[in-house]
Amino acid sequence: MARPRIKLITLPWELEVPTLSLASLAAVTPPHFDVAIVDLLRQRLHFDEPTDLVGITASTPRIKAAYALADLYRARGVKVVLGGHHASAMPDEALSHADAVVVGEGETAWQRLCEEFLVSPSRVTGIHRDPAPNLSTLPQPRVDLMHLERYGAWYYPLIASRGCPEACSFCFAKRMTLGYRTYPIAHVLEQVRRRPAWVKGAYFVDDNLTADPDYARELFRALARFGVVFGMQSRHEFSREGEDLALARKAGCILISSGYESINQESLDGTGKRSMAELHRDTAAAQFREGIIPSGNWMFGFDWDGPDIFARTLEFLDDTDLLHCSFTTEIPFPGTQAWKAYRLEGRLLTEDYDDFVGKDHVVVRPARMTPDELREGVRWLATHYYSAGRCARRGLKAARNPRLAPLGQFTRLPALFGLQAFQLWQWHYRMVPSLQWLYRRILSVNKHRYFGDLLRSTDFWASEHAPAGGPSDEELSLAGPFIATQGLKPSPKRRLAPSQAQPRNPARA
Repeated sequence: MARPRIKLITLPWELEVPTLSLASLAAVTPPHFDVAIVDLLRQRLHFDEPTDLVGITASTPRIKAAYALADLYRARGVKVVLGGHHASAMPDEALSHADAVVVGEGETAWQRLCEEFLVSPSRVTGIHRDPAPNLSTLPQPRVDLMHLERYGAWYYPLIASRGCPEACSFCFAKRMTLGYRTYPIAHVLEQVRRRPAWVKGAYFVDDNLTADPDYARELFRALARFGVVFGMQSRHEFSREGEDLALARKAGCILISSGYESINQESLDGTGKRSMAELHRDTAAAQFREGIIPSGNWMFGFDWDGPDIFARTLEFLDDTDLLHCSFTTEIPFPGTQAWKAYRLEGRLLTEDYDDFVGKDHVVVRPARMTPDELREGVRWLATHYYSAGRCARRGLKAARNPRLAPLGQFTRLPALFGLQAFQLWQWHYRMVPSLQWLYRRILSVNKHRYFGDLLRSTDFWASEHAPAGGPSDEELSLAGPFIATQGLKPSPKRRLAPSQAQPRNPARA
């Protein structure tokens, strides 16, 4: 008798770094199933091949396409389960396109639904809000089912924690996970050990890898044994301790991406972003001195932003050591505090999910500028920050720092200047209206460049079983509370500055 087949499908909305959500679900899928993972931006979907159960995840900008795909599968009699951020925020809406919906972290509910399917497919139904799993009991993600080489040699995904202790009004992470929790370090070391030979660098997909500084320090000491370079996302506080940055750099960290969001302290206070704008410059400088590429993420259109915010931000960025930045309008994803407030006030310009892509897309009527001023301001800032002259100056600044990008005598300078040239091109075709069609076209045709897919007749191409083996005795020899047990600690508490103790804008209360 043929084994039942499960297809796990993700619909990313950008050519972003890979996530491990579906690989984690595949890892807890009962061994009675054959499992395939399909990334629709990088793989052709063999829709017509026999499939018994489909799991689909997509964020808000691609959820309509996910719903359409789910409807097609259900019309063929295939059971469909939806999950992810959007489905967790809007479970009743998602259920109208699926047999079942998983809310929040999915391993516990997904494993149970698979077991129910084996008893009777008709039992796969309803909305499931199961307790979050104990991270110390989870198996390794099934990355062997993913085409990870298609994401690039520098973006091999690793994960060491889930959640974020912060509660920013525009972010859904706090509601997707049960607090901030960490994996045993032995689990992380095993992910590193299993990386393929073609991997040149890794990226921690954690929302905030260093939220627990004690855990982060122990993790970095362990990673130093492996010689793998990596990037990570981290809040600013971690960079204020020189010893912590030095430890991260010794472990292999070459890039830190931080959500600075705004130079306007009122905007940081009003959105619950517990940070001080006056420290942004020092944070980037500390990272740069240590030989780590500082990267900043910026958001515009908050109620406290006026039309002058763009010129002020560019002037500020010109005076920092930031080597990379991303820019976007505020995206109040469904389920967030901001989305609820804007909807109550009638300020959402659209509820078409396709428009929730950020960058220069405006979905909220700003309080202190017009939608056109916000749209044009973000475009102006991005294209001026990534002008040829500014990119050249940042490349020269990076080249003068011998601790930055240790890639070899003949490859370092081309890499540093090449990175700036790539960002110049990337942000122009994202922000210049006459070029934006090109970016949309690249997204739609990207998967067709993998000619090897033409030779396959199935999505079930990978090995049946995950790689065997575990951490070596040497890797487990470190002493500490996070090595073999789950590192669950209270969320870090930071004292608020006087200006941060104020309530949100009364107009939004």
